[in-house]
Amino acid sequence: MTQDVFKKMMENVLTPEIHGCLSAVESIAGFNLAALERQPFLYFHSYMTNPEPPFLKAWRSEPSLEKWYHRLVNGVLGDVQNGFACVLYHFGRLKSIESSVIEAIERFDYRRVLGNSTLALGNTRVWDFEFQAFVLAFRRCLDYLARAICAYFRNDFHSFRKLGTFLQTAKPEAVGAALLPLHQKYVGHFEFVLSDGDRKSLRDKISHYQFVPAGTVNLCQRGFVFVRTDESTGGCSAVVLSEVLEQQVASLRACIREIVSAFVDAIRQQQVNA
Repeated sequence: MTQDVFKKMMENVLTPEIHGCLSAVESIAGFNLAALERQPFLYFHSYMTNPEPPFLKAWRSEPSLEKWYHRLVNGVLGDVQNGFACVLYHFGRLKSIESSVIEAIERFDYRRVLGNSTLALGNTRVWDFEFQAFVLAFRRCLDYLARAICAYFRNDFHSFRKLGTFLQTAKPEAVGAALLPLHQKYVGHFEFVLSDGDRKSLRDKISHYQFVPAGTVNLCQRGFVFVRTDESTGGCSAVVLSEVLEQQVASLRACIREIVSAFVDAIRQQQVNA
């Protein structure tokens, strides 16, 4: 691209018409992470660019190693960050649906009519669609994180569930050792998306076996009750779905923050010791 062509392109972008188009598209189709959510990615970006570590320069200058540069840097800043944004988007949609349903049903005096009985409501498929999308996005985000981490070790490994086993033998050993306890700390929080032997996770059931609803909406004297199947016991419990998912999102947020931060610190120390 010549300098004149680039200058003309920038002049067009700065016009009110083009700027208005860009703003309109972003307002409709865009999604931005809050400042708090971006912190671990900004921390990673700062280390990888200010200044660029020698090992990254070496990777970029060698065609046979350049793919690892992209899988590491774009893996964290692109795949993981966008995957996490996807989880937050579907979580926000689920909260919005829940709030709208509660607001809508409270316009009716259903408690007086129901008495002590309970009524299960039908056709909550939009709820189910968003719930399934949330679950699948959650698992993808974890596997993106595993794949990006393993790119540092120049390996194609991509399973978050088995990441601990990989880290036990990964070299440089110091980097793997720094991440191993954090994986052990969080992997148990994500059983709903990680299968284990004969136990099929909610994610695998949705992906390969059956249509899994978010739960059943019941009306009773208590008001709005969401009955959800307990994946670990097979029983049912009355919950506020958004509160359950909030805990899962909080665990994912903490997992990403701690692992990415420890990852950067371990790489930095490894470069100092090399």
